[in-house]
Amino acid sequence: MARPSNHPRTRKGTLMLGTFKIDKSNFGHALEAFIIAIVITAVCVLIGVYSPRQGFLLGSGLALAWYIGREKRDTETGLDLPSGSPRAWLLMWIRWKNLLDLIGPALVHAVAWAIYLDPFPSGAS
Repeated sequence: MARPSNHPRTRKGTLMLGTFKIDKSNFGHALEAFIIAIVITAVCVLIGVYSPRQGFLLGSGLALAWYIGREKRDTETGLDLPSGSPRAWLLMWIRWKNLLDLIGPALVHAVAWAIYLDPFPSGAS
């Protein structure tokens, strides 16, 4: 039996599924992750647990983890797969839509690492 033309092993080129398309929702995901990180930073600083740099790193990491979980859940429900399906986990990483939804929170987390590591410290003598 022949494989369908959209099967990953029969298509020419990339293994990615879907189309590469950046839209407004990608920027919204980045903004939402940034807001989550700022709120967690404020809470951490107000209760005196972490410095602002540490709180922002923690907040952006939690936002990224939340988005990864949300994209997996969206893959399960969108493709009608059972909860906890390993196939949903695999498909989440090879579908452009899911990866592009994670780019914004990943960039926010990268900025948080840059702030935390402080490559250009001020006042160093």
